[in-house]
Amino acid sequence: MSIAFLFPGLGSQRRGMLHRLPDTAASATVLAEAEWGHPGGVAELDTAEALEESEVARHVSLLIAGVAGARALMEDEGVQPDMVAGYGVGGYAAAVTAELLTFEEALHAARLRGELLERAEESEHLIGIRMAQHLATVERRAQTLPYVTSTGGAFLRDDANGVFDDLARSVARPVRWEDMRTALRGAGADLYVEMPPGRTLTARLMEEEPGVRVVSVEEQGIAEAADFARASK
Repeated sequence: MSIAFLFPGLGSQRRGMLHRLPDTAASATVLAEAEWGHPGGVAELDTAEALEESEVARHVSLLIAGVAGARALMEDEGVQPDMVAGYGVGGYAAAVTAELLTFEEALHAARLRGELLERAEESEHLIGIRMAQHLATVERRAQTLPYVTSTGGAFLRDDANGVFDDLARSVARPVRWEDMRTALRGAGADLYVEMPPGRTLTARLMEEEPGVRVVSVEEQGIAEAADFARASK
């Protein structure tokens, strides 16, 4: 059995999402790192007002939630994925989990993406170019997990440049969800674990692939999600 960690994107955010993260040591560490890495801290990022008005709040909150969920499963529960995939901006948390970005680097990149969108001074195509220029300055590291792109459904191994291209292009290109699902299935994924927040991707998979094994960390809780993954092995 192969486990795919799925990271939701814009549209999945919800009020209080950072206050419903798994209550584990790894998740607490992620929140503490985010406090240091985000100007002004993160306590007010997930208010209804902030999530409605601020692209930065949406981007950073989704990143924190995804990384916290993944680390809680991996470090506290011992559940290791075989591949990762992020829906649009969820790719940044996926890239952290594949160890291509540090959490600090991802915070910087997600904040920049949100700031550029908020300013609306450039087209999304030009913002994508700006993101590519920024990511070109990031150190290339060995990729520890395969990564499925949201802009083309490509299954990438040992291809940091390909992952960073996907992250940059995701600001201007639509998510090719069908291609992502095809790539994941083709790589042998038969259990999907959706990271916080919510269950948007869980619901889609259950509708589109009846009988698929899928679990939402936020909906089921970290312990039950981990037990589900271990039992499926």
